[in-house]
Amino acid sequence: MTRIISFLFIIAVFLAALLNRSLPEAAAQSSEDPRHLKVATKEIEPFVFINGNELSGFSIDLWDALALEAGFTYDFEIVETVLDQIDVVATGEVDAAIAAISITAAREERIDFSHRYFESGLGILTKSGGTRTVLDSLRIAFSPSLLRLFAFLVITILISGHIIWLIERNRNPEFPSTYLRGVWEGIWWAAVTVTTVGYGDKTPIGRIGRVFGIFWMFAGLFIIANFTAGVTSQLTLEAIQGTINGPEDLQGKQVATVAGSTANEWLIAQGIANTAVETVDEAYALLDAERVQAVVYDHPVLLYYALQNEEDGYRVPGGSFNKEDYGIAVPEDSPLREEFNRALLALVEDGTYQRIYSKWYGAAGGS
Repeated sequence: MTRIISFLFIIAVFLAALLNRSLPEAAAQSSEDPRHLKVATKEIEPFVFINGNELSGFSIDLWDALALEAGFTYDFEIVETVLDQIDVVATGEVDAAIAAISITAAREERIDFSHRYFESGLGILTKSGGTRTVLDSLRIAFSPSLLRLFAFLVITILISGHIIWLIERNRNPEFPSTYLRGVWEGIWWAAVTVTTVGYGDKTPIGRIGRVFGIFWMFAGLFIIANFTAGVTSQLTLEAIQGTINGPEDLQGKQVATVAGSTANEWLIAQGIANTAVETVDEAYALLDAERVQAVVYDHPVLLYYALQNEEDGYRVPGGSFNKEDYGIAVPEDSPLREEFNRALLALVEDGTYQRIYSKWYGAAGGS
């Protein structure tokens, strides 16, 4: 009997110890709140600003409103790059990620996305006053506008050369009657007269020829003045606008972008050599140091930077291209996706989205 009591006592002690060990685990599990999320984000102005422990920006304001609408609480986890955001979402280390994450087919293979909450695209950031290469100078010299001006000048000289030859060929030995020799002398006379390089080596001797000569000399003043003004305005426009005014001008240029971004993928697909850096701030530094001629990245990000640094000559020529959308990233098959979508639609319908958009981008409506 004593052995039985001792045996039962040992079992009781063992069960009590096992129970005490399992209770903290159960308590810990019960303390996990399924409505409390871990959200990965990264600094990318104006969507996310990080100032110490304080976060702000368009995407932060939108997330605050969405969490309130859906009834979530959350903690942010700061990462360095958008690739880091994709990775921690794909592995389930976080419940969601938001900043300025473009929705692409390649990313959709690893994670899921909410409805789009911002229409974006790629843009080009340049800086006026940068160095100009020999190819840039040649491009300006052979630009359509300058070629049209030069063609007009040549055609008027050819026409005037023919006219003076027709007038003087039968009376002036300086303009031979044979076509090729005579017209060439007429063109020479028209060219040196209109450009005011020289006059006197050949002169018309007939009254009609001299009247035409006077007319041509005065007409030359206007022709050369207009030609000079056209060239000057074109060069001034090029100096103001720069040599990169759209994606078609990027070939052969030194371009920086962010590694792993959609801009990086687009440049590679277009066969445009580029310097890929870890963050967009590094790309800005390369442009500022004139080590590159342009930065290609998300259009709203570059536009915001250019507006904030307009006095330093930064500009974003043209509009956006290669349209893309931003969404909230979640793990594959996450039930949160539908909750986020319903909350986003509610924010659009009650005007909250528009108020947030207007706060960061002015009165113009967002999509």
